[in-house]
Order: sequence, then C-alpha cells, then structure tokens
Amino acid sequence: MITCREATRLTLQAEDRSLPLTERLAVRLHHKMCTNCRRFSRQVELMRQASARWRQYSQE
Repeated sequence: MITCREATRLTLQAEDRSLPLTERLAVRLHHKMCTNCRRFSRQVELMRQASARWRQYSQE
C-alpha cells in the first residue's frame, strides 16, 4: 500500500505522463481507502479543467 505522500506525487505526475499499470492500480487502491487523497485528486482534475477553459477563453 502506498502512502498519502506517494499517492499525491503520482496524482500530480499523472498530469504530465501516463502512469504504468502498477502505479495506476496503486493510486486507485489508495483512493478507495483515503478520502483526503480522493478529494485532492478531484481538485487537481478541477484545476486542470479550469486551466483548459481559461486558455480557451483567453485565446478568443
């Protein structure tokens, strides 16, 4: 089982690269048990979407 620190690191790295299967499964398993890391992952996704919308808006 990975720690919260490792799960956070992998969540952020997943934004830049595709994670190998073992790392993806480790993060998923951790998210099943850890509400805080699951919430952090959703926040990262929200920020990614907001940034994409802002880039689209600023180019118009």
